Amino acid sequence: MEEIFFIQNYYYYLTAFICLLTFLSFSGYLSNKLPHRFITVTVILFALFTAFYIGGRSSNIGTDTPRYEQAFRFYESAQRFIIRKDVFYDLLSYSFSRLLGFQELLVFCASIYILGALYSFRKIFKNDFYLPFIVFLISPYFFTSGINVMRSGVAASLFLVGLGVYYDKRKLAKTVFWFLGSVFFHISMVVPLLFFVIARYLKNTKIIFVCWLFSILLGILNINVIQAVVESLGIFESRVGDYAVNEGERNFWVNFGIFGVIPVVFAVFNVLFLKYRDDFYIWLLNGYMLTHIPYIILLNSQFALRLGYLAEFMMPILLVFPLVISPKIVLRFKNLKIMVVLLVVFLIKAYKILII
Repeated sequence: MEEIFFIQNYYYYLTAFICLLTFLSFSGYLSNKLPHRFITVTVILFALFTAFYIGGRSSNIGTDTPRYEQAFRFYESAQRFIIRKDVFYDLLSYSFSRLLGFQELLVFCASIYILGALYSFRKIFKNDFYLPFIVFLISPYFFTSGINVMRSGVAASLFLVGLGVYYDKRKLAKTVFWFLGSVFFHISMVVPLLFFVIARYLKNTKIIFVCWLFSILLGILNINVIQAVVESLGIFESRVGDYAVNEGERNFWVNFGIFGVIPVVFAVFNVLFLKYRDDFYIWLLNGYMLTHIPYIILLNSQFALRLGYLAEFMMPILLVFPLVISPKIVLRFKNLKIMVVLLVVFLIKAYKILII
């Protein structure tokens, strides 16, 4: 229950924050000028608050937090640096064990997780960056990746920074630097990296979409073709193997229907039917769907939520991009309308926790 109340308290703050941004969007249209500077300051302050809120949690909050603390204590007593799992995180944990404390490590990781994503959205969306940031905060993965699988959350934000740098400057060297940084922080990020490389050459969105639909059929029939691939490769079995073969008690089809299907169908509709032509967005969509396929096949796995995050951490960009950057359908008062929709979606998603 402690974790639920921890999330509930944050949801109260988040509700007030979203309402404030909705009001600012409304007042901006009344005055024919959005208060971009005030919105920017407000969003940055809330992002810092969120980082300290998540990073300031106790060790009892989050399934994996005790494991992170155990690894931290290991390095406190270690005589030298030892790579246990992920090079960058292990080095970070070792450094903090020598200089500061475990709480400071949590705050630092939470800061990268929140501010890294915010930086990426700023690079891509400029003054509209707060729209994908709200999507990021209300997504079903936000707290899971912030307090349970913190390393993969931080790694995903580093990957987002890479996407932001590439979109803003098209500097491939810096993009590769951030992508590799995300992989060394958590090895699972090699999955989206691999599929994004493939998407640079496999550019037929229609074919990829058909494969994505076919993977849904495999998931429904519970045909686990990935297990055979993992067994034949014989690598990463300590992590990927469990993901591929473990049957979970929970079923994530409802979550996939809302947060998995809708973003992809929306994006495909823009690209294939509205003929939305942006090379970056098409690359993102193709890489997103390819990364999504293993998750869909393994939806009956107990690690489905963690696998889903390997693609769906990019959902804020996928959803908001065609609405605000050279949109095919121009909406009047678009920022206000998007904020109202996000507020409604969040309240529907969070009402059970808010009324406890």
